[in-house]
Amino acid sequence: MACKLLCLLILVTFVSQGYGCDRSNLTLKQSKTGNLYTDVTEWEVRLTNPCPCDFKNVKLSCTGFKSVIPIDESVLSKSGSDCLLINGESVGYKSDYVFTYVWATSFNFTILDASSAC
Repeated sequence: MACKLLCLLILVTFVSQGYGCDRSNLTLKQSKTGNLYTDVTEWEVRLTNPCPCDFKNVKLSCTGFKSVIPIDESVLSKSGSDCLLINGESVGYKSDYVFTYVWATSFNFTILDASSAC
């Protein structure tokens, strides 16, 4: 019994310190902002990091992505079919990173890669 408690305590300690955090912990959601630009919808993309570790070099799939209003490359830089968020800088613990774009429909971004910085 004491061994099971000790093992459980060690596991909880590792998880609470961020061990086991990976890109699957990040969430990516989109919603309409309610703003229109020449009758075209503005979309908000929100990346949330619930892990106690920072994540850097967050790459999204963005094949065919377009925006009526250009997005600053320091926010989202496109290279081929991948996009890098905030020049690879960190998204901190319990932080959201938000950017907007303008297009008639939402774009299906998915997280391709991210490095955990524990």
